[in-house]
Amino acid sequence: MRNTPVDITAAPRAVIGATAGLIYRVGRSVLGENRIPTAQDNARAAVSADRQRAQERAELERWLANVRQRRTSTTP
Repeated sequence: MRNTPVDITAAPRAVIGATAGLIYRVGRSVLGENRIPTAQDNARAAVSADRQRAQERAELERWLANVRQRRTSTTP
């Protein structure tokens, strides 16, 4: 008798795949077709978040430079 390998990951993968499809269909029906985020929407959101972080970082660097400048100008 030949022993055939059993793929113990097949059932969980099938369940996850079916669940993902179900969640997508429910989300599409609840939110509407136009409100489901696409990969392009996700990329735009990521770029926007990166720009916001860069602005905040630049603002902090300006503030720190200002504090350093005041400290060096007031120190005898």
